[in-house]
Amino acid sequence: MNSAPSTHSHGKAVLLLVLVFILGAACGIGGGLLVLRRVFQHAIAHPGGQNAPVDRVIAHLESSIASELDLTAAERAAIRPELEQAATDFKALRAEVWRKAALNVQDTLGRVSTHLPPEKQTRLQTEAAKRLQPWGLMMEKP
Repeated sequence: MNSAPSTHSHGKAVLLLVLVFILGAACGIGGGLLVLRRVFQHAIAHPGGQNAPVDRVIAHLESSIASELDLTAAERAAIRPELEQAATDFKALRAEVWRKAALNVQDTLGRVSTHLPPEKQTRLQTEAAKRLQPWGLMMEKP
């Protein structure tokens, strides 16, 4: 008779632990996304900025190459401009892609607007601006 209540309480304890784990994971992921969203938006909307993700990748790559190949200071100094050029080229490429994406968004909004009455066109522009400006996909109005 004692085994039934013991099994039942073990099941409840396991269920409670699983629930706490799932809630903790969800809060951690959700909270992280809320905090990191602005960082991601800035990195995406301003690809050529200082300390962009590509700059961090290039710095890590330089460090890895230097340590794995046991580069001298002169060798490391010689490859640094090449890696910096790669970062500059990548930033230019990203900026061009993002400029084209913004033009595509504007074109799409224009085509969609033609099917709406004027008051809904204005509302569409307002709502689109709220959502897309932080990502750099719409120009801010002066």
